[in-house]
Formats: sequence, structure tokens, C-alpha cells
Amino acid sequence: MATWDDILEQNRKYSETEHKPAPYFSELTGPLPPYMIFSCIDPRVPVEKILGIQTAEAIIVRNAGGRIKNNINDLVFFDTFSQGQALKNIIIIHHTDCGYTHTSDEAFKATLKASNPQHAHDIDRLYFGTYGSGDRLEESVREDLRFVNAQPLIRQELIDNAKGYIWDIKTGKLTQIPLEGRTAL
Repeated sequence: MATWDDILEQNRKYSETEHKPAPYFSELTGPLPPYMIFSCIDPRVPVEKILGIQTAEAIIVRNAGGRIKNNINDLVFFDTFSQGQALKNIIIIHHTDCGYTHTSDEAFKATLKASNPQHAHDIDRLYFGTYGSGDRLEESVREDLRFVNAQPLIRQELIDNAKGYIWDIKTGKLTQIPLEGRTAL
């Protein structure tokens, strides 16, 4: 595995040989990405590869568990910043064997408290949104879709075009998880 100094050296080489300057926002002439994808930080989940897209084709927000609640500000900021002209779809992707399927918020907090008892009060206020088991994976996607539906600062078009999926790390397939009362597309 590369050291950080090795990585910085790779950046230096990249900046000198491959980098093409990106335009400032004031210089943009084409459309901004129409998708904001929420996915897990797990390195086994290569979102661009899974979807066959280039980095500039979507805004990809990665966090533990791929939960949208932790990054709702990112969605609201980008949609407002782009004056509602860019985003057309919210995509939520959770995956099999996620670390969030191997623990619960309560168990994780207990582990944190054991090593940081002086911060128990702060730990109690944390929200992780762990799934607790692989059996709750579909429900976790639905929870995130319901969360999107309940947000007053998200445009109706985005709410209507919010989709949730589970990516199977063994088969590579995405399976859409519709919200109750909606059909998969």
C-alpha cells in the first residue's frame, strides 16, 4: 500500500502530465450533473464503475452506510446553488455486507462509550442509522426514501424522482427498492 508521501508524489506527476484545468462555475457552459447519488464509503462499492459513469456525470456523496440523513445539507446546498437547474434525480444505494449490517446504533455507541466514557453524553446524541442486520437492508433504503419525502426544502421534482437500490457485492447487480405505494421503474 502506498504511503501518503507516495500519493502526494502521484499527485505531483498527475498535475504535471495529465491534469486538464476544470472551469470555474462562472465559466461553465454545459449542464451540471443531473444525479446526486448517496452511497457508502466502503471501498468495495465503486459507484462510477457500478453505474458505468464518469465522475463528472453525477455528484456522488459517500458516507458510512450511504445514509442520506447525514448529508441532506449537501443536497439542499447543491440544488439551491444551481438554482434548481441541475439535479433531476436523487439516487440512494445501500449494499450487501455493509458494516452497518453488522452492528446497531446502540451497540456501536456502547463500544464508543467503553473507550470514551468521559464523552458518554455526546455519544448518546450521535445518529449513525446502522441497519443492525442484513435483514433490514431493504427497510433502510425505504427509511431514506421516506426521509427524502418528508423534507420541506427538497423540490417536489426531486422527491418524485428519488430512487433507492441495494447493490449486491457478490453479483454486482442493483435491485430497486420502491417506497410503499410506488412501483419500481
